[in-house]
Amino acid sequence: MLNQILYTACVTPFSQDGKTIDCVSLEKLVREQDLVGNGLIIFGSTGEALSLSSQEKQEILELLISKLKLTTQIVVGIPSHNFSAALEWIEFCNQLPINGYLMTTPIYTKPGIIGQTRWFEMLLEKSQHPAILYNIPGRAAVKLHAKTVQNLAQHPRFVAIKDSGGAVDSMIDYQIIAPNIAIYCGDDYLMPAMAAEGAIGLISVASNAWPKAVRYYVKKALNRELKGDANKIWWKACRALSSASNPIPIKALLKEIGHIEHDTVRLPLCREDLRSLDELISYHETISTLEEGNDG
Repeated sequence: MLNQILYTACVTPFSQDGKTIDCVSLEKLVREQDLVGNGLIIFGSTGEALSLSSQEKQEILELLISKLKLTTQIVVGIPSHNFSAALEWIEFCNQLPINGYLMTTPIYTKPGIIGQTRWFEMLLEKSQHPAILYNIPGRAAVKLHAKTVQNLAQHPRFVAIKDSGGAVDSMIDYQIIAPNIAIYCGDDYLMPAMAAEGAIGLISVASNAWPKAVRYYVKKALNRELKGDANKIWWKACRALSSASNPIPIKALLKEIGHIEHDTVRLPLCREDLRSLDELISYHETISTLEEGNDG
């Protein structure tokens, strides 16, 4: 059962030259999420999944599952551009004690409703874990079609949608056409607006840096208690994380505050595309104080 109110879309820390995984930094990050009680999404866009080899992914899963023995929920991203690779990856992960899959709308090819439906249908049939379908038109070039959601809504392993559509419109469309499917907000800054329309939680980039504070933010949003200046601070801070392509800003912030050793990203991403970290640091100083308000 995927029942967390907050999943952290985990970054993948690299060595300074970007050639290897920084397992020490990764362990530090995920242990903190585990301690707070936040679920983990690994191998998403924030985790630079497209830049990771299958062997690197397997090594990370070995670390998280066998060595660290985390108690929190782990949801694994599925390749979104190669159908055969997606099926093979699901077959491998089916044997692991994970909690679910994040299945992104197929990227680059711009499929229509039928092609998109069949893509997800075959992945869901292969899966032995519940799945979150991911609407992210900014990266996939097309949205997760409402008709696709309707076509798949009764599949027993399709349980939720991560909606990163940039507005509440798509979420409302999904709710109308498939009221049995849960919705997770996929844009940190939109959590209050999407909570007001029925989102059950957040899949967050910001919680990499602020695991306790973002949990507090989500609870306040779900309880309709986040208003006025507090809402504006969160909106601005989360928007600042979009000042360059994700995960460049969050990795830079994590390095600055000592949570990871290096802020390296793999090409075609480049750290130099983030012109300044000053705004994020100023919001970090404000938001960190909200951790004391965490109510569990």
